[in-house]
Amino acid sequence: MNCGVNALYLGIVPAKTTEQLFATHSQYLDVEFAHQEDFRNALNEVMPRIYKMGYWRDLLTEHTQDASKGYISLPQDTDSILHGVLDNNPISTRSLWHDYKTFGTNEQDDTILDSFIDDGYASSYRDIETPYAYQLELQAVKNYNDSLPTDPFTVDVLYSGSNTGDGFMDYRLDQTNTADTSSGINISNIEQIIYNNIPDGFTIRVIADPFDDSFDAVTLADLPSGSGTVRYRRYRVGNTNSNSSAHLLLKRRWVDVDSGSDIVHLPSNSILKHALLGKFGEDNADLQRAQYHWATVAQLLETDTDSYRGAAKPTLRISPDGVGAGMSGMY
Repeated sequence: MNCGVNALYLGIVPAKTTEQLFATHSQYLDVEFAHQEDFRNALNEVMPRIYKMGYWRDLLTEHTQDASKGYISLPQDTDSILHGVLDNNPISTRSLWHDYKTFGTNEQDDTILDSFIDDGYASSYRDIETPYAYQLELQAVKNYNDSLPTDPFTVDVLYSGSNTGDGFMDYRLDQTNTADTSSGINISNIEQIIYNNIPDGFTIRVIADPFDDSFDAVTLADLPSGSGTVRYRRYRVGNTNSNSSAHLLLKRRWVDVDSGSDIVHLPSNSILKHALLGKFGEDNADLQRAQYHWATVAQLLETDTDSYRGAAKPTLRISPDGVGAGMSGMY
């Protein structure tokens, strides 16, 4: 590749596809299981463990979201909030139901605190705010897939509304029924979304569109390939308005890979090497070897993080008399 005289040489992004990693790391698996599917299964076993071993480079990502309704939902490939800014003002992140313990709650399940307060998990990305007649629809959202898959799959949306009494009903979408074409379904709340057999390489968005387009459609979920149930990490936010926006620094969460094009975020090849060897030791009841390799993984992650920080390292400052006070008598 000819980059030219004035080219800017950028560092390699610490992310590779599973196919690229298979070519360099399949040798660390038992020969009997050295196939691409087996390799992806091995990644799905070791990578969640690695993802929980620190805040190394490229494990963090930024995200911006509308906060006007007093809550935010984290994307499914992220785990938690590290830092958050609401309407250009940094605010703190609080533990699960922090304000419940402090003030109690109310029927609206909102808060008055200027904080991102952990609210557990929700069954949809955005809530149905207005009970109405909605048409449920599926959309393809990945750039390289402009249409929905034609292979068999199903998406079941369990909802409650004016016609469901104290229970709920199920509306099924699939490869032959990708949108409700009736005059709409009366929906007031999404109880659960269950998806099955979505083909590899596809991400499908589920939306609820008012049948008469009297207001904007509601994004209910983005469904990855495979099968599962939708769960979104939810945070409540206080003192928002109709224009509020949240900008967040998030920690990534491992999402199981099932195709050769799926991306794996990893600082170095040697870390994955020792993780796979640690798994190999565990599978063969060699605990001493397994412990050695996993300890090496932790050490390599720490060393890589320290190197990546450069000069941006925490500095210990001691001020016995408080911030801004003098240090007389100490030397």
